[in-house]
Amino acid sequence: MSKGVYFYTNQFLKYDMGAQHPLKPTRLERTHDLLAAYGALDHVEVREPAKVPLEDLSLAHSAEYIETVDRLSAGEHVPFPFRYGFGYGDNPVFPDMWDASLLYTGASLDAAQAVLDGAPVAMNISGGLHHAHWDRAAGFCVFNDCVVAIHRLRRKFARVAYIDIDVHHGDGVQEAFYADPSVLTVSIHETGQTLFPGSGFVREVGVAEGTGYSVNVPLWPYTDDETWYWAWREAAWPIIQAFKPDAICFECGTDAHYLDPLARICLTAQGWLRAVTDVMGLQVPTVVLGGGGYNPTTVPRMWALAFAQAFGVSLPNETPETYALHDRIPLLRDDEEPPIAPHDLAQARAHARQTVAEVKERLFGHHGL
Repeated sequence: MSKGVYFYTNQFLKYDMGAQHPLKPTRLERTHDLLAAYGALDHVEVREPAKVPLEDLSLAHSAEYIETVDRLSAGEHVPFPFRYGFGYGDNPVFPDMWDASLLYTGASLDAAQAVLDGAPVAMNISGGLHHAHWDRAAGFCVFNDCVVAIHRLRRKFARVAYIDIDVHHGDGVQEAFYADPSVLTVSIHETGQTLFPGSGFVREVGVAEGTGYSVNVPLWPYTDDETWYWAWREAAWPIIQAFKPDAICFECGTDAHYLDPLARICLTAQGWLRAVTDVMGLQVPTVVLGGGGYNPTTVPRMWALAFAQAFGVSLPNETPETYALHDRIPLLRDDEEPPIAPHDLAQARAHARQTVAEVKERLFGHHGL
């Protein structure tokens, strides 16, 4: 197999936490429709995913938690569901929660298997739900498909890098592999001092044999393209290169964009894309997952840019007139710069310098840098 694989089904849209919830499943449909309008899907093998088998799911979650998700979804009474992360707010119980969660997780597992079978790249835009923990839901995430996919990649590949450019720290994935030197977890995100999940500090470097294999690059609100990419290249990128991954699981959330309503990192689409270009330029087998993104006009175009980079497809900057949302999303790249006050930018750059220095001090020695 040499052709890239892209997983999609309209059944993904059933992962719907309600009209008032910021995670809108329509972002997936809008992305898929944009790719179709471009004719981009003609360049890949499009597959429908299967639900994740419970034996694979059990590598990421406890049996008690898995059973609880099933029971809650079926409408059964579970005492104190907040113990498992469910309740009003981030993770409400919703119709079809069980089946919808099995499906997006299965799509990431199928993407990992496609890579094992020889695909250079496999993509699941519904995946990247990196906050779910061993025994509880968190941050809009029921099951941690990233962890499931990485376990499947480890069947064949000795060294797997998990790279996360979502604006939120990839805490659930870090937790799962915190003592494992065969999985490098790298997360560049808005600092936990100002944003959920309140973790992802440089000092979180791993434990036991995994010490040095958890890499965090926390950045201050109002970090711009130049500063973000500088921190990426100075702190994260040298470690990724030194690790020499045999395969990559890449979570490319779009919520570091300056128009995203849930965070305050101020990237443009093209600034964010520079890191995507770096990762795909490594040319190792890669599973590409969606992740966060809560502005309905930025997510489709940024994931279209990621798709183009991942699969080597050229897309014009102007979206097709046949695209239903052409008037709302006329261009893939931004044509305006984020409005950042000078004192905010100065503070963000000072914080980035401090973060990079600390990463180098704590982690570079573990990787011969």
